[in-house]
Amino acid sequence: MGKVFQIAKNTFREAVRDRILYVVAFFALMMLIGSVAFGWISIVDQLQVVQDMSLAVLSFFCALMAVFIGAGLVHKEIEKRTIYTILSKPVQRWQFLLGKYLGLMAVLGLALLGMLAAALLFVAYAAGNSPDAVEKPWTSLVHWDWYIAAGTLIFFELLVVVALATLFGSLANPTLSAIFTFTAYLIGQVSSTIQFMFTKFQPMSESVANITGEELTDFVSRTYFIFRPLSIFLFYVLPDLRHFQLRNQVALGPPPTVEQFLLAVAYGICYSAAVLAVATLIFGRKRF
Repeated sequence: MGKVFQIAKNTFREAVRDRILYVVAFFALMMLIGSVAFGWISIVDQLQVVQDMSLAVLSFFCALMAVFIGAGLVHKEIEKRTIYTILSKPVQRWQFLLGKYLGLMAVLGLALLGMLAAALLFVAYAAGNSPDAVEKPWTSLVHWDWYIAAGTLIFFELLVVVALATLFGSLANPTLSAIFTFTAYLIGQVSSTIQFMFTKFQPMSESVANITGEELTDFVSRTYFIFRPLSIFLFYVLPDLRHFQLRNQVALGPPPTVEQFLLAVAYGICYSAAVLAVATLIFGRKRF
């Protein structure tokens, strides 16, 4: 594992110097500030808005970091031809790929930790200015353990996103890799909803649709034989990132359970390991 650690350390140093990391982190900070402003103008309790929106910001912008940096992780080494020097040494291809993956995860973990600390400050500010803080201590208005648990699950969500970026980066150029990874991330946010809709949907005959004037339902009914298998395929092949979405429960309840948290952790580890195994297989057969 010494070779993997050395590659991970070099990847960490390279990724830390990437300007994209700081640009995305800056916009994430601006959105965290914006969550407080949205809380002021919202009819909903400001504290709920800040908790929900801050976790959404962390998830989205950390995923952006993973997409933009991870998409070119392998391609940069090929473009600079440094991969020939690395692989000419007694380094296996799986060691190279795993080292790259772990190095990027270390960078994203630190970035997430910093943004989570900033988000906690904004949540504490919102709690201190909440109307309920007059009657009870502001520290009791937030379930800090739930919030931190939800922030921790974002890291395991990143395990999956970076694994996908590594896989697509082994197949395509950085632009296509970024598009594929970000698309998979977006679909993963709603894949279970799409699958549920097409499982429960009942096709409508054309005659009934004409009588009721349901043109949209008629269109879905006609294309049902295509979209239903597609939705099932997307659900089982692409990641179901719903497991990592606890922000609504943190802000509104009911509280997440330990079983729910552990299931999400296990899902993130297992899915990312499976994707990395496929990426290693593809990368091992690639010719440079």
